[in-house]
Amino acid sequence: MKRIRITRETAGNVSFETVSVDTTETVFFINLDPDEAHFPTIAANQLGPAPSPPSSQCHPTATYGCHFHPNEQGIINIFRPLAEDVIDLNQATSGQPIAQQRVVKGGKSPYQISNEVFEIVDGAGNVIQNGPGIGPGLQLVPTANNNGIFVQGTPTVSGTYQFTFEVNDGMDKNLQQVPYSMIVT
Repeated sequence: MKRIRITRETAGNVSFETVSVDTTETVFFINLDPDEAHFPTIAANQLGPAPSPPSSQCHPTATYGCHFHPNEQGIINIFRPLAEDVIDLNQATSGQPIAQQRVVKGGKSPYQISNEVFEIVDGAGNVIQNGPGIGPGLQLVPTANNNGIFVQGTPTVSGTYQFTFEVNDGMDKNLQQVPYSMIVT
């Protein structure tokens, strides 16, 4: 849930706050303008002058304005929800570069990755290697265009790579502890 504030600056200009939401969120308008009522074009009801009750509930749209004041408008940036993508990565060969694979989709960049941990197990389930990161030779690559996070690199140990990490995106959404795996021969 996001709150969109409608305010009046000291110079008299009305400001419709810009917010970023994912497609699952609802937005609420709050009129903090003490001088006038506003009726957001995507909302269900009119908001009186401040202190108006919070508010008109609606699902997101790209732009919104005021029925009473057509020159006033704001923007709602809409993104897909932050979620895991491929969790069972394509099989790879030790010493050979892998094709980049997306492991996280949606959300808003910048993405912040933390708490990366991995282990590599053999066919009998014995741990060969473990530690921070996602495995020797592999890296997580966040995109700058809201396109998610990819795995790339050249694995250097044969076995089943198993790893997890956490992600926070530009809207403070969080994805954590998703188990990913890749078999390396």
